Amino acid sequence: MISASNQKLPISGIKLSGELVQINFLPEGEFTAPRLFHRLAEGRVNLVLVTLDAAGGRLAGACCIAADELPRAQPVLDEAGGSLTLLPSVGALTVFPHRARYDLLESIVAGFARATLKIHAIASSLATLTFITSYDQLDEAVAAVTAVAELPPNHAPIRPEFKVRQL
Repeated sequence: MISASNQKLPISGIKLSGELVQINFLPEGEFTAPRLFHRLAEGRVNLVLVTLDAAGGRLAGACCIAADELPRAQPVLDEAGGSLTLLPSVGALTVFPHRARYDLLESIVAGFARATLKIHAIASSLATLTFITSYDQLDEAVAAVTAVAELPPNHAPIRPEFKVRQL
C-alpha cells in the first residue's frame, strides 16, 4: 500500500492494449495448451499475452489475442470445444518498470478493488506488471493506477499509436 506519508509510488509508464479476447484453458480439457498454441500459430494468430500454470502435470492458464483476430482463431476455438472459455472485450494495462516491487503490486490491486474493477488475469516480469480487465473500463483502470502511482512528466503515450503485427 501507499506509505504512511501517502506519497505515490514512482513508475516509468503505463501502456494500454487495443481490444483483446481472453482465452482460458483448463488442465482437464482435451485440447491442451501446447496444441492450442500450435494451432493458433498455424493460423497465424498472434498471442498478445500468455499466463500459464502447471496444474496436475498439465498446463492451465490464459492467453489473449487481438479482438480483430478472433475470426481467424475461431476455427481453432471451435475445434477445442469445451476445453476453453472465452472472455470477450478485455484490455491489458501494463505498468513499468515493476522491478519486483511488491508494494506497487499491492497498491495497484487495492486501487482496482476500491474502483470495483475486475482483474481477469495478472502477468508479471521483472520489468512489468500487466493487468487484464474489461476493455471498456481501461480509462478507469488508469485512474486507479495513477491514484497510487506517479508517472514522470515525460512519459510515453499511454494508448498505442500504431499496431505491429508479426507475419
